[in-house]
Amino acid sequence: MTPIAALCAYAVISIAMIGFQIMYTYATQGFGFGFSANRPAVPLSAFGVRVGRAVQNQTESAAYIVPVLVAAQFLGLTDSTTSTLLLLIVLGRAAFAILYYTGIPFVRVPAFVCGTMPSLYLAVVMLMTAAA
Repeated sequence: MTPIAALCAYAVISIAMIGFQIMYTYATQGFGFGFSANRPAVPLSAFGVRVGRAVQNQTESAAYIVPVLVAAQFLGLTDSTTSTLLLLIVLGRAAFAILYYTGIPFVRVPAFVCGTMPSLYLAVVMLMTAAA
């Protein structure tokens, strides 16, 4: 997987999660809910809260994953190790999103680690390469 492909895959996962959140909101709150700025606060179900938190986590993880993917592209990293790391990042984030929706405590942690640790490793390798 190339850095650009990983960045595009990350974007697709993010867009799908946001789209799911929007469709879930319309399905539970009614279609007109999205067209009114003066709507009352509506309590969310436990699943609705998890959907919102999963999107929030995906957005927050973009702060450290996207710069790593962009830097890998700028540095022209295309070796097999980098490709494997990029694939792990994308698969980890996709699995994290799906597992977050389940609501089973701690089941999403391995997927989070799978999406985070390769990005950290890649960032450290790039920093060491740039410093040398």
